[in-house]
Amino acid sequence: MSIVLFPKTSVSAALKGINICLNIVFPSLFPFLAASEILNRTSFTKAAGILLEPIMRPLFNVPGCGSFAVAMGITSGYPVGAKITVDLRNSGQISKYEGERLLAFTNNSGPLFIVGAVATGMYAMPRLGFFLLLCHILSGLTVGLLFKYYCFGKTKPRDSKNSAANKNFPSKVPNNTLDRLKQEILKNKNSKGSFGAIFGDAIKNSVSVMLLIGGFITFFSVLINLLIDIGVIEIISLPFTFILSFAGFTSEAVYSLICGFFEITTGSNMIASTGNIPFALKLSLASMIIGWAGLSVHSQVLGIVSQSDLSIRPYLAGKSLHGLIASVYTYVLFKLAGHYFDFESQVIASFEGITEYNWLESFLYSCKVLVFAFIFMIVILGIIKFVHLAKGLIYR
Repeated sequence: MSIVLFPKTSVSAALKGINICLNIVFPSLFPFLAASEILNRTSFTKAAGILLEPIMRPLFNVPGCGSFAVAMGITSGYPVGAKITVDLRNSGQISKYEGERLLAFTNNSGPLFIVGAVATGMYAMPRLGFFLLLCHILSGLTVGLLFKYYCFGKTKPRDSKNSAANKNFPSKVPNNTLDRLKQEILKNKNSKGSFGAIFGDAIKNSVSVMLLIGGFITFFSVLINLLIDIGVIEIISLPFTFILSFAGFTSEAVYSLICGFFEITTGSNMIASTGNIPFALKLSLASMIIGWAGLSVHSQVLGIVSQSDLSIRPYLAGKSLHGLIASVYTYVLFKLAGHYFDFESQVIASFEGITEYNWLESFLYSCKVLVFAFIFMIVILGIIKFVHLAKGLIYR
């Protein structure tokens, strides 16, 4: 009914959502999705996980292969972290509880959105993007440390009912890390799957996920604009405005925060244009919205998680904590070190600046970040392997 009553709003919002999907989301996420599919199918995550087990298990109480979800979740953007976690679960590499721990903190906003869209497009402050990105990463890792104790002591078999990959786990696993790594490499060499088949499946699965993401983005773009035009958001914001006014929140800030509850881009843009509140509070609210991500992103994650036996509730709890912790980190760090960056002296721009990004720029930027992330992981794996070799020579 609302679409019929407000056809102009519906069509313009749908076109805006489609434009964001084609020019920003698809080129920025597709390389990460395809690369993660290929690396997971070629057992890269298993081999890397063997070396990174001594780091991931004490910190986050997850296997070493979870490091791949952490690294890609930080560098790519929503919802790549969730997709990788579900793939790890369905391939039997992690248990149900381990998957839910990973899901709670590995699905994060990427540098392209925070630095490009928020800092550069909305605030015209590129340096601000790295500050917000730092707070976002720190808060995500904090959530991971807290969720280390989620279902602590409980165990679930790694076999997933959605996968026959349990046969890939040998009944007898060597204790020595290097022996386990050699065993995994040899097993991968003896696999019958050709790279052409793996590459084709990766492209097909990635396009399927991208269509799902694009559908949710377009739907929520229409929904949030209709709710604004109808006045539903304004009605919802009235009681919250009364309560939060004692903490210095204006009606505009509360209105923007509620919009951000539904959709991250709309809420972030509204916060950027909100006046009459301290700049530190404005950045804190922006971090809260980015950390929470919005119902639009959560719907995308729900569509992906539904393909596994993972529960969505730990994820929602983790994103709620992520938003709260990110807002606190941003406010405190800005008060302690914000004067060194001189953010407020720069001119605030509107979100229209993000339209300057075309699909090719987004794609190239995404590929560049992917290469750097891959090189970083290779360097870390090399250092860990060198340490293991050194220990072996010492104790031999």
